[in-house]
Parts: sequence; structure tokens; C-alpha cells
Amino acid sequence: MKKLIMMMMLVLPLAAMAQNLVNFVLKPDGTYQTEDGKDFIVVPFEGKTAHQIYQELATNVGSTYNDPSKVMSGVEDASIKIRAFSDDLIRAKPFGYVKDQSFGGFYQLEFRIKDGRVRVSAPIIEDRVEYRDIQGKYTHGNFSKYIEAYFKNGVLQDKKQKNYDIVVAKMNGIINSILHTSTVQDAQDDW
Repeated sequence: MKKLIMMMMLVLPLAAMAQNLVNFVLKPDGTYQTEDGKDFIVVPFEGKTAHQIYQELATNVGSTYNDPSKVMSGVEDASIKIRAFSDDLIRAKPFGYVKDQSFGGFYQLEFRIKDGRVRVSAPIIEDRVEYRDIQGKYTHGNFSKYIEAYFKNGVLQDKKQKNYDIVVAKMNGIINSILHTSTVQDAQDDW
């Protein structure tokens, strides 16, 4: 029984990682790239036409955002671009604060579509970010400067690991939710 439980504990993280089609990392200059330094990832959608892929991604954008028409633009069957605001884009300590605060800002995503594949560009975070305190006062900052502070001599500081992981997981999570396709039809689908 212990061996079965141990085996399940080993397999569950692997299954969870298999769900992620893309995994961008954040560099000290505030840009995203792949582990091997590319600014895009090609995701296969075998057996699907560009039209089918576009429809799936557009549907997923509709499920991800409250008002997709305000954040999405594109060319049908060829590309989808997203520019959206996130309240919790980065955690940083503004001048005069004792603990980290959540800064919001705009980000951009791009999906180029062809038959059987999607090219996902690395997310772009617009440099101006802002924090709104409980009195409604805004503090502005630069995304790239806050990310730069996560690193020392190009190496991520241990004390900043948690904040770094939150920022990276957020962007990869949004992208993967848009790319997510279900290969199993829901029994309730034939309403």
C-alpha cells in the first residue's frame, strides 16, 4: 500500500506538468523567454485546421476574460492578440513600505495560428506598473526595475524566489488556459 501511495505521489506532479504546453521564464531585464533563450514556443495541434484552432483559442479567451471583446484582437484563422490588465502582476516593495505589495499593469500575448500548430510569443509586460493603497493613492513603478531587484549578478535571490514564482506562474497560467484543449467530450455537452 505504501508503494502505491508513493508511486501516485511521484506521478501526480508529472501529470500536472504535462498540462502546461508552454513554460516561459523571466529574465533579469524583465523579459520572458524559453529556457533555451527563444522568444516563442510552437505548440502542435495535430489534425486541426487553422480555423478549428482559432475557434478553440477564441472560445478559451472568452472563458478566461470577463469581456473578451475589450482585450482581444486578431485576424480570423491567423492570429490572436491580447492586451489586458492584471491587478496582481508583480509583488514588490515600494519605497517606504515594510512588506511587498501587489502591483497591477498591462501585459500582451500573441498567438500565431497555422494548420496543426500555434506559435506562442513570449508575453510582454508593459513597464509601467501601479499599486493602489487603502486610501486610494497610486504608487507607480517600473516592472523591469522591480524584476531587476529580484536578481543579484544575474542570479535569482533566494528571498525573492516566491515572488518570482508567482509572477512566472501567473503569465504561464494565463497562456496555458488559452491554449488548453479538451480531448475528452463532456457527457453534458449535448444540451
